Amino acid sequence: MDRLDTSRGASPLYLQISQILRKKIVSKEYSYNTIIPSETELQKMYNVSRITARQAIQELEKDGMVKRSRGVGTVVVYQERIEEYLSHIKSFTNEMKERGITPSTSYAHIGLAEADEKLAALFGVDTGAKLYRLDRVRNGDGSPIVLFVSHFTLECDLVLDDSLYFGSIYEMLQEKGFTPEYVEECFDCIMPEAWVREHLGMPKGMPALRRIRRSYTENGKMLEYTVSYYRSDRYAYYVTLKKA
Repeated sequence: MDRLDTSRGASPLYLQISQILRKKIVSKEYSYNTIIPSETELQKMYNVSRITARQAIQELEKDGMVKRSRGVGTVVVYQERIEEYLSHIKSFTNEMKERGITPSTSYAHIGLAEADEKLAALFGVDTGAKLYRLDRVRNGDGSPIVLFVSHFTLECDLVLDDSLYFGSIYEMLQEKGFTPEYVEECFDCIMPEAWVREHLGMPKGMPALRRIRRSYTENGKMLEYTVSYYRSDRYAYYVTLKKA
């Protein structure tokens, strides 16, 4: 167990304890949604007063690392923000793997939807024509990060079986001979609707990062139109620009 520095001039004990706990949270020794030691347990662990233990936890609360839950304890709410650098076309699965994060899917549903005027214009089909619609919630290390709402033409020949869409959709498309050669993307920040918050476990009042992707094949035909809703506390994008 980490020892506290009680020498003259050392930091206050509550700050030392909060720093120890902070390191354990960031290193995932105390992972997201787990419970850290209680005030009483911290008292015994570090031989400090109840007030000191309480102050240590309050420091973590102020920084949004933990949250007290009545009848449960002090729960870790900190999640490392995932930073994506926009330079190449990547699937969500590959993005996560490159960062040592385990990707997964907690929800997937595929069906047929009628193209409205906007989708019809994008895909070059008649209004009311059928398109595939695929909704998925993708996770990183078990917690939800993004809700994808994707549309594809019937040429993609997708199977209407939800159980088939818990992995990489790009790998599935490539096996069928469809590869995105270039994409156009738009980003903005919105207050998500209730159904989006429900899928991502977002509290009311938290904004979402919305990413709209249009993927095209080599001949310029639209392959995919996806609206993605990211938890703003879990994801950030970086763009590197060079002088023309």
